[in-house]
Amino acid sequence: MQQAAIWKWKRQSRIDGNYGNANQWTVNAGLMSLARESTQNSSDARIEDEPVELVYSLIRLTGARRRAFLAAAGWPELGPHLKAMGDEASGAVAAGQLRAGLEAFESPAPHVLLRIADYGCRGLTGPEFTDDDILSTDFGNFIKLCRLDLFSGKEEAAGGSFGLGKAVYWRFSRLQTVLFNSVVADEDAVQGRTQNRVFGVNQGVRHRHAGKGYEGRGYFGLLDSSGDVASVWEDQDLVDSLHLTREDRRPGTTALLIGFYDPDRPDLGQNKDGLTEIAQELRAGIEENFWPLIARGRLQVRVEVVDGDNVTTAQVAPEETYAELVQALRRFDAGDLDQELADPYSVVARDMPIKISRRKTGDRHESFTHTAKLVVTVSDKQRDTLENRVCLLRRPEMVVQTVDRSFEGVTYHAFLLAGVAIRPTTPSPEDVWADDFLRFAEPPSHDRWIPGKGRRQASQSSLTAHYVAPWVPNLAQIERAITEALIGLFGAPPPVSDRVPNSILRHLRFLRGGPGTGAKGAAPRKPEVDLTEGYVQDGHWRVKFEVRAKNRLEGWTLRPELALVGFDGTRHVIAWESPPELESGNGTVVDGTLRLESAPRGRLLRATVRGISTDALPLPAEESAVEIVVRHIGPLNPRPGKGVS
Repeated sequence: MQQAAIWKWKRQSRIDGNYGNANQWTVNAGLMSLARESTQNSSDARIEDEPVELVYSLIRLTGARRRAFLAAAGWPELGPHLKAMGDEASGAVAAGQLRAGLEAFESPAPHVLLRIADYGCRGLTGPEFTDDDILSTDFGNFIKLCRLDLFSGKEEAAGGSFGLGKAVYWRFSRLQTVLFNSVVADEDAVQGRTQNRVFGVNQGVRHRHAGKGYEGRGYFGLLDSSGDVASVWEDQDLVDSLHLTREDRRPGTTALLIGFYDPDRPDLGQNKDGLTEIAQELRAGIEENFWPLIARGRLQVRVEVVDGDNVTTAQVAPEETYAELVQALRRFDAGDLDQELADPYSVVARDMPIKISRRKTGDRHESFTHTAKLVVTVSDKQRDTLENRVCLLRRPEMVVQTVDRSFEGVTYHAFLLAGVAIRPTTPSPEDVWADDFLRFAEPPSHDRWIPGKGRRQASQSSLTAHYVAPWVPNLAQIERAITEALIGLFGAPPPVSDRVPNSILRHLRFLRGGPGTGAKGAAPRKPEVDLTEGYVQDGHWRVKFEVRAKNRLEGWTLRPELALVGFDGTRHVIAWESPPELESGNGTVVDGTLRLESAPRGRLLRATVRGISTDALPLPAEESAVEIVVRHIGPLNPRPGKGVS
């Protein structure tokens, strides 16, 4: 009979103290950050030439299911240690977070897990421990993820160079506790074993429990002959009880975040509607950041909400949200380009020189000029978050940064392919060198190449270690070259100082009879809103607006909100004096939420709504404009197991 898995922490040292892992604070809060870092982690671990499948599961546990999970996860040991850590809150940031998380975790509210499972990846390979006779070059993914900090092991072009992205898992756990299950390929077998490698890590802080002092990480697994905690292998019952079951035997890793939450919005997700909102935001974040990787067929992602026996699934599909970008990338890959920009979806490409500094470590090379590709397409009438922005990409095919430039009378989408992203399957040595240079130019958050100034200056520490200066002018030139190319296509942008902010002009259409944002007769990919009437009376804004949405079987739910826009471009969401009322259309308004039922025919659903704002406004009504924004967009009647568009 196999021994039971246990939790164990390192005994406290008399010469120093560990009050938590600082790496997690390098990861921004917010679901966009979670989407970026976790997806990149899986993409970096891909098996060469294999597409990666990634599944995010938000699991809501109540009653017997919750009790069974806690018992399997060793809560009788873990819980008292977490409470002892929380008692250290007076002097430790991480301890304070743990105490707040434990209070929320022990409340009557349902418990939420986030399971992130990848398939077609290397999995947690390699030995259990960093023994003296094992060189760092021989560390497998298991040691890198579960036992080491600030160790990336990525010498070739990949996602990150700091070894910090893995901290995202603990950042989004209230209890800073994550469980893992992994399957490895036959050639990566560890002592002949490949299936269900289970291990747990608590990013603990110095604490005292039962009269003894502990610090650092706590590990969940089996004791080996030396008294250290090692992985549990091939225990299907444990895997199932911990909600770590994998769909098939493809290699990869499942991470389970215990007490999942968004640190910026800790109350979000306590009910099913909240979980649906989280799922939608995760999906949007993955689409916005990884549309190139998905468009090229190298990544598939779905997001699901598991509430008891009810499972609702949505496929991440950037071709719906970012149709222009996806089509432009596919046309670039096929060599199908236009001579000039004319109609929507026409595509042109321009050579973009990037100076690469001389490398002094690793794969050494002299300085040279790399030819990146700027691809530009004319947009359709459907609005999205990446229009009039140039997405910067390299090998991971993740949007690292955007360069934002607007031009009068034109809406465009664009991206800059650099390094291996130009020819992912047949890169030249120069492409790989350029990719490495740009990777090392990125700060720990991997969100820029172009250095800022003053407080916005990005860290260049990795470039210092590997390249001969100067490099700041090389990176700054990227933005200048992009701007010059866009001016060559669209003409010089008008002076910013003489313009009223676009945010105001766009939403004053009702004063000047401008057209809406959708193409005539087209069904929008997402619900759109047009403000058709608005005026101030007795300090209140009185508005009428039309909502248009694609006619689909699931229908739609959405919450219209009124935002006050000052002439400096600032926005303030303001309350309604009374809930908006439906004037016409195939729907109802319930507690401020517009519910649109599907119609038996036609491509569009329409609803006209009237509303009156409160008169308690942060700005005088006469000195502001208003816009209608829609939030909490979802299906009215979700179909279990079906994608939700």
